Amino acid sequence: MRKIKSGKIEIGSDEFNPRKGKFRVNMFVDLDVIDEIRKLAESERMPYQTWINRRLRDLVENRSSRHSLSAEDIEKMIDERLDERVSKKALKRA
Repeated sequence: MRKIKSGKIEIGSDEFNPRKGKFRVNMFVDLDVIDEIRKLAESERMPYQTWINRRLRDLVENRSSRHSLSAEDIEKMIDERLDERVSKKALKRA
């Protein structure tokens, strides 16, 4: 592996495998979601970040209909999440 301090270099097509290249992603995830992801990953005996990457790859490559979400699924999830938040706000005000 070559270290690149700065600048541009020419990389031959045989030198770069996009599946081996990684990109750091920092994001906020609800605690209940990450807890469930960790449980699922543990049940499959893999690190949770690897599990997330595999599920994302499935979605991108449309290989797994089991893990892909339809527009209706996404709408339902959003509606449920909004209902939860509205309920919590109402309870705080009462």
